[in-house]
Amino acid sequence: MTLRITPDPERCRAVGLLTGTLRIRQSFYERRFLKARMHEETKLCMLFGSVAICHQTHALHSAKKNLSGWDYMEAVFFSLAEQGSWLLEPTVVAKTNKNVIRKALLSAFSDNGRAGDSSLDRIDERAELYHDLCKIITRQYGGKFGQLLAGSEGLLMNNGCGFYELLAASKAFGDPVRKKSSFLFKLLYDSGLYTVNDPENFVPIMDYHMQRVLLRMGCLIINDRILEEKLISGAEMQSDEPVRSACIEALKIIAIHSGFQPWVMNDFFWPLGRSCCNETTLCSDHFCIKKPCTFHLMTEISDHSGCAFASCCLGKNDLKYRSFREPNVKTHYY
Repeated sequence: MTLRITPDPERCRAVGLLTGTLRIRQSFYERRFLKARMHEETKLCMLFGSVAICHQTHALHSAKKNLSGWDYMEAVFFSLAEQGSWLLEPTVVAKTNKNVIRKALLSAFSDNGRAGDSSLDRIDERAELYHDLCKIITRQYGGKFGQLLAGSEGLLMNNGCGFYELLAASKAFGDPVRKKSSFLFKLLYDSGLYTVNDPENFVPIMDYHMQRVLLRMGCLIINDRILEEKLISGAEMQSDEPVRSACIEALKIIAIHSGFQPWVMNDFFWPLGRSCCNETTLCSDHFCIKKPCTFHLMTEISDHSGCAFASCCLGKNDLKYRSFREPNVKTHYY
């Protein structure tokens, strides 16, 4: 049986070789969210908590700070860490009523501190995920995220006791293809708080921005007319698993040819999809949806008049490819 969607090895090779010529600005890895000095357990709470509730953040925005999505998530959780908020104390959160957690999160993501003016949506779901995570950390690890890391013994997979496997006990990190878990690992790695001895088991981070970019570049071969139509029209889909799994395999190929570790791929393709290749495309509309452009801020490029991937992207000259959108699914996995 022919798979409906598979990586295109040659296109992935071309994209990987081009990616290998790019560099991420060092300042990105030295931002305060990763490198600020604070108690290690507080930093772990900040990292675990922010990733646990970060999904489908299209509406998340601060007009006051001019931040949206993950940037706003980082800013809020860093502020909670600086303030010594009870929201970053798992043992306290674990025994707190979810309605109280709900209101506290809404207030934290509000420019004026009023829960009713927050842009953090799907709040019941986020409060439940966070409460569940803190209960597990309290019950199994004495309220210390560091104990979970220690229990993994520096392995992503370890007969049920690896980083991925221990995290999967919580609802927030239950994704079968590990998006949040892989992103959390990357933050821990970039912070200097955790590394592993089995990087071959790493599952490339794959969110909706990156799926859109890989589809538009032509890194996937689609052998299903109905699936293709849904990816162009934006029709709701029951599951994105076939697309996301194919994108993960494509990114593995790209990483090999780039010369970078697979977790570094996120630093190129996430900002590209977030800015240059979103509702508007830099190649055809000649401007980015983000101001300033996230890709330009993160990569060492001096010219932003055209997309850095234009030479190997099918979507630049083919409207069909440029029309692809990420799968429209309801999920808390990314």
